[in-house]
Amino acid sequence: MNPVVRWSGGPVARASSPEEAKLRKTALQLEGMFVQRMFAAMRETVPQDGFLGQSSAEQTFGSMLDEKLAEQVPNQWNGEHSLAEALYKQLRNRLEAPTEASAASQSAGPPDHRTTAPPDKR
Repeated sequence: MNPVVRWSGGPVARASSPEEAKLRKTALQLEGMFVQRMFAAMRETVPQDGFLGQSSAEQTFGSMLDEKLAEQVPNQWNGEHSLAEALYKQLRNRLEAPTEASAASQSAGPPDHRTTAPPDKR
């Protein structure tokens, strides 16, 4: 059974395996973390005006706001050129590579365990 995965609010894609569905979810989460760090870096560039600095409550609210926005923004940045899509495509190749390598080694038969004598050192 192929689970249906909604990719970033975009078109529905069929995940050919549970590993691919997990990879898509992880790619979106990683993009969310990137967005959260980007928002935090942008917030640090804003000068703090006024007599008093930013209170701890304002800092907490700002970080919570960044976290919520980071959850929602990747869903709006969907499409062929999103960061999550690029990550998924790159890492999907690595998911397929081990299965192909193991299939090739199984078709080749068991490894040859004969030992060769070391070269004569004279």
